[in-house]
Amino acid sequence: MAYKNKALGFAGGLCLLPVAVSLQAQSGESETAAQSAATKVSLEEVYVTARRREESLQETPVAVSALGADALAEAGVSSITDLQQLVPGLQFGESGSKTPAIFIRGIGQREGSAVLDPGVGVYLNGIFLARQDTQLLDTVDTQSIQVLRGPQGTLFGKNNTGGAMLVSTRAANLFEPEFGATVKAGNFGRQDVKLYGNIPLVEDKMATRFGISSKRFDGDIENFDGETYGDEDRLALSLRTQWQVSEQFGMDLFAYWSKQSERSTALTCILQNPEANIVQLIYPARPAFSDSCAVSERAADDHEVTINSGDSIVAMQSTMLALTLTWDFFDYEIKSISAWSHQDDIERNDDQDGTSTQIINNGTRALNSVLRADGKETRDETRDQFSQELQIVGSAFDDRVSYTVGAFASLERIDDNPFAQVIGPKGLAGIDPSTISDAVFPGLPSLGDGFVFPLTTLFGGFSSLENKSWALFSQFTWSITDTVQLTMGGRYTFEERERALTLVDIDEQTYGQRIGAAYIDQAGFYSPITRAQFDQIGRNLPDLPVDVREDADVRSEEWTNFTPAVTLSVQASEDWLDAMKLDSALWYATYSEGFKAGGFEPRGPELVAFDPEEVVNYELGVKLDSLDSTLRFNAAVYAMDYTDIHVRVAEQGERISDIFLFLTNAGEATIQGVEMETTFLLGNWVFNASANYTDASYDEYTATIVTPGQGESVVDRSAEPFALVPETSYSFTAQYNWMSPVGLIVPRLSLYHRDELFTGIDYLAVEYDSSTVDALTLVNARLNYFPSEKLRVSAYVDNLTDEDYFKSGFAVSALLGAATLVQGTARTFGMEFSYDF
Repeated sequence: MAYKNKALGFAGGLCLLPVAVSLQAQSGESETAAQSAATKVSLEEVYVTARRREESLQETPVAVSALGADALAEAGVSSITDLQQLVPGLQFGESGSKTPAIFIRGIGQREGSAVLDPGVGVYLNGIFLARQDTQLLDTVDTQSIQVLRGPQGTLFGKNNTGGAMLVSTRAANLFEPEFGATVKAGNFGRQDVKLYGNIPLVEDKMATRFGISSKRFDGDIENFDGETYGDEDRLALSLRTQWQVSEQFGMDLFAYWSKQSERSTALTCILQNPEANIVQLIYPARPAFSDSCAVSERAADDHEVTINSGDSIVAMQSTMLALTLTWDFFDYEIKSISAWSHQDDIERNDDQDGTSTQIINNGTRALNSVLRADGKETRDETRDQFSQELQIVGSAFDDRVSYTVGAFASLERIDDNPFAQVIGPKGLAGIDPSTISDAVFPGLPSLGDGFVFPLTTLFGGFSSLENKSWALFSQFTWSITDTVQLTMGGRYTFEERERALTLVDIDEQTYGQRIGAAYIDQAGFYSPITRAQFDQIGRNLPDLPVDVREDADVRSEEWTNFTPAVTLSVQASEDWLDAMKLDSALWYATYSEGFKAGGFEPRGPELVAFDPEEVVNYELGVKLDSLDSTLRFNAAVYAMDYTDIHVRVAEQGERISDIFLFLTNAGEATIQGVEMETTFLLGNWVFNASANYTDASYDEYTATIVTPGQGESVVDRSAEPFALVPETSYSFTAQYNWMSPVGLIVPRLSLYHRDELFTGIDYLAVEYDSSTVDALTLVNARLNYFPSEKLRVSAYVDNLTDEDYFKSGFAVSALLGAATLVQGTARTFGMEFSYDF
């Protein structure tokens, strides 16, 4: 197990007052004696498994933040996204599909596509979650969460460039039955229920543990049609059966099932560039995009949105089975982790323009509705992943050398992953003749007012992917002296990617017959019709006739890479500690490398390759305990060379309405920064603080832009800020532990601040202020009451000052001509009751 204590640290070993001791003091002593016992506090030792073995946090030369079960509950953490306000350098972005874009120290993966590897690895009971949209974990019977910062690969199944999050559920209790329940209710229809239980099956040999989590939230953002957004509707079940077959051999069978069915993220449109192509288009019997965007922006003042609810869905059902076998074989521990995961019932569809006019419709429904209307077969996406990991942990030379060696292999298949972009209602828009110059499309007739060139746009299809990966990894730690350790590790990785592209194309000739216009192939639109005819078509829109091209493009590639890591650490001796008046001290220096495989992305009718990204990390860290274990201070300084960075870009296609969003490589960047976290106990007071400063800048970043009729040109984007990476963020928490005559009462106040966030995707976004969301400061309050060891009653208010803010988004200024931003959650409040039977 990762932790030994019940009252565990939070945010890097920041601890809570031991509740059990305080309550026992109250029941057997006078109130004065109880208060005296409550004030005799010290930081409890926190154990982590950041190096695949159980170690004290303060003796582990890794930048890691650790949160135990009690700390998670008392801080109100119900999902991994809540950790942003507790862990330095951790940032979550959000797209229309609600996929968490996780960044650590400025490194992550912004795009929520199911076909792209995450930059930050998330592991559930040691099992790697391969796709970002499966990483949105709720805390179901969670024992601990550890956040490791910096490249991770020498000890984990997958190579992770940004860092790793290790989520562990509670182990089964072989001796005693346990049952518990947590109920939460609040405004905006908040209704959460968690149940857990533990049943010994064979005393001292076998037990099973289950957890159930149901989250319901109506949402706090009202749409113009009466629907609400920001909603949650999730159900998760976990089952863990452990069998201690003998003293040397054990089995751990873990099953996890989850279901999500919610509306996609509500976006607010902020108009930027009136000359953008999408702004210039005309939409049949609909208002202009600029007018609809202005309505959306005004609605945000009242914490409202104006989007198409029918285009909004986020749904998935996920299943995981894993078997972990452990052997104690002489001086070795051998561990095998076999896992299978499956996802189906997947729908991802969102209104990308953030207005009530159906201008950009993306996702599963957008594509399947076109196919269904034309009598074509629709498809359901499915995903399967198999992985096998083998670890051998041991020691040698009288325990002066400890080591971990391992192997990892995985096979993943994703079938019929849809992508779609439909421009205009049912794919129809129009071009004002005055916006088309003869230089761009020579030979077009000169037309007066009242005419429109109809234009149909569908960029869509399906992908099937097969990802193969295997790796060998090892790490050795040599205790040179009692206080000096040298750790060396390495990982050899093989990755193979294959992607097959099926395209859905519009039959323009047939569509032209339906609207009474001829398709002009060289121009990419239809012969002109009157505006009155165009609007009349908009009142009874014809369906798009389409052709399906199987295997329109197929690409495959292989990559190999070796990533080393070296750490030198020095633990202060007793003499040093006495001289510096410290309780413990650790200094370390680390060199490490990270690697993430490349792949293929649709760019128009073809797949284009992007190369692997690599990062080299240099880090100096310190961990200190002082003042009779009442003060803890952990900090790290880091510098990273980041090459071939995976970035999402927007590019104009050959036609005026084409917007191609795809992944490519930015050349080089440098990231440097400093992070810290500290805890201070002062009598009954507990103060926690964390901070991070990240200076991220591109050294080389060029991009290609396309102008219809004029060809390609290259622009320099190296002056842009890193998207979704704040320069500075910090948090502060104060809580008071008061042993009252009726039980322990713990009021808690927390503050979180992050600097402004850049949201740009294309080259022009940096020129508009609205591409950057403002800095944010949030204040949360919580009151925990423990009338007994088994009962906890909590009241909470999140976003105490009811701040109106944007938390994420994307700006496509050259093509869409707007920023579409995600509103933050309004003030929420409620009560929570937890009881252990």
